[in-house]
Amino acid sequence: MLINIPYDSAVLDVDFPDGTIILEPISPIIPDISVVREKIIAGFRKYDRQFAGKTITIVVNDATRRLPTSRILDILMEIVPPSAMEIIVATGTHRSPTDSELDIILGNARNAFEGRIFVHDCRDDDSLVHLGYTSRGTPVDVNRKLVDSECLISVNSVEPHFFAGYTGGRKSLVPGLAGFSTTVLNHSHAKLEGAKSLNLHSNPVHQDLEEAVSFLKHIPHYSIQLVTSRSGEIVDVFCGELDDSFERAVPFARDIYSVKIGTKYDIVLAVGEYPLDINLYQLQKAQEHGAEAVRDNGILIVVGACNEGSGSDYFINLANDYPDPQSALSDKALNDNRYGIHKLVKTARRLRQIKVWYVTKLDDKIIRKVYYEPVKSVNAALSAALEILGADASVAVLKDACFIVPVL
Repeated sequence: MLINIPYDSAVLDVDFPDGTIILEPISPIIPDISVVREKIIAGFRKYDRQFAGKTITIVVNDATRRLPTSRILDILMEIVPPSAMEIIVATGTHRSPTDSELDIILGNARNAFEGRIFVHDCRDDDSLVHLGYTSRGTPVDVNRKLVDSECLISVNSVEPHFFAGYTGGRKSLVPGLAGFSTTVLNHSHAKLEGAKSLNLHSNPVHQDLEEAVSFLKHIPHYSIQLVTSRSGEIVDVFCGELDDSFERAVPFARDIYSVKIGTKYDIVLAVGEYPLDINLYQLQKAQEHGAEAVRDNGILIVVGACNEGSGSDYFINLANDYPDPQSALSDKALNDNRYGIHKLVKTARRLRQIKVWYVTKLDDKIIRKVYYEPVKSVNAALSAALEILGADASVAVLKDACFIVPVL
């Protein structure tokens, strides 16, 4: 049976065994944008007096999230004149958006906000303000424009996140507008077992983020949390206080982005789709989600072009100190808080139970250095997996695997 596999800005027709299961949620109903507009405007009325006469700082995501930010900015410009607002792009530790990416993120607002668009740089210490430490020892260093803002509007999207539980909510501010050392210490908790998709209750990364963001609770903040479809269309919007809007969006996002499975499979093809297929650092999200559907001793095939390379030299270079999966699970590694160590630890844990193969455009040496097995093509990987596990092996394809989570 032929199944379409997105890869490198194209679509591959791959011949899978008959009976292959495609794991993807039911497509949600997309409401008219007028419904979204009404919810945003109605929610803002509660803040109208509080925000009146003040400069509003709007926090938006960078290009690694596929939400229609520009459509929300158009609505906000109906409520408040652009001259009373400014925009800051929350990049976290990611690179700055390209000029064309800014056009996509901001749309019509690009011209309307000319001269009042700022891009966060986590490594620019002069732009940061230190607010204190969380109880876990994470330094809370955030962008000065955030600290000095008179009031905030954050525009964000809520989807599963492979170690923070979910994107959205608090992540706009920390790590979105935080310093590099803040992100390093927070992400060091991603090595712990509770740091995984769909989990907030016992997730140390999430709990640390919430505590860090509490340092900013004195700033009036109107939160717009979107839940989008896989194609980036708005399915629903949750507005209001940051914590409340995020908490209301989470169960809705779980329904949209998780798929129930009755059993695990011998072979799972986890497809990373744009924009999270741009580099190896982002593509590992597909690995963590896809692995949830693979039985013990099965094979996970992760697919993503990685046109921008590894995406981070940090975890690649860390492999010099931890050259094999066993060393990545040593006490030394588990107590190592350097940036990216969670990538090696999580992969090493998966390799205790399954094989992990990657189909990318990267050099095989890079893939092997961080414990993955490189394979040149989807067809070659599928053929090799069937040869190892047998022609009658059960096969599943997890599309959009950086976002979709199989739940047994």
